[in-house]
Amino acid sequence: MTAARSRSEQEKTLEQIREAQNGNTQARELLISQHLGFIKALVLKNVASNEDIINRDEYSVALIAFNEAISSYKPGLRSFQSFAADVIKRRLIDYRRSTEKHRKRIIYVDDISNPLPDQDALVNGEELEIRMEMKDFVQKLAQYGVSLRDLVQVTPKHLDSRRLCAQLAQTIADSPDMRDYFIRYGAIPVQQLSEASGISPKTVKRHRKYIIALCLVLLSDLETMKRYVKGLGKGSDAHA
Repeated sequence: MTAARSRSEQEKTLEQIREAQNGNTQARELLISQHLGFIKALVLKNVASNEDIINRDEYSVALIAFNEAISSYKPGLRSFQSFAADVIKRRLIDYRRSTEKHRKRIIYVDDISNPLPDQDALVNGEELEIRMEMKDFVQKLAQYGVSLRDLVQVTPKHLDSRRLCAQLAQTIADSPDMRDYFIRYGAIPVQQLSEASGISPKTVKRHRKYIIALCLVLLSDLETMKRYVKGLGKGSDAHA
């Protein structure tokens, strides 16, 4: 391959990335399809067996990580492939560690909601403690490019910011188009969400991982946590 041809292909890839980041789903799908071999090769380096690779959880994690790389890549000293490879490797490591470290454990997920009920928060004699099986939750987070450590670090300190994120997550959950985008690509439709909410893309991106976690709750069957997130978005939860 000549240097000129290589530069031409790199420029084409960069243009596809720009279009994908601006909401062009066809450009995003094309990028993913063009790099399936690249993604599979990285997964093969991180699993013990190559049997039925496309049906392994690691392959799903890698696909979503590659999609995350499309959304977050910025042209510079590194090529997109190099950047995407690092994102995929980090997510696969996060996934492996999460499944090993947190298997069969249950925790209180106060890094999302922080609700510690007092005596006024009792219903039918049962405390409204937000509990979730760690293994399942961490796996879901890993598939969307978020580790539990990430979540603890990015949870907004200010109540107003947490409420805003809950409102943005609810906007995604209520919109068929944005909900399908989130489920299909494992990413937030930043531009569409910004236009629908009036919140700047910069703010949405800053809280991306926390919004993803809230979306996972809203789209799950965790009814107690869903009630909390909905209440947080409406400003009705005193324990936020």
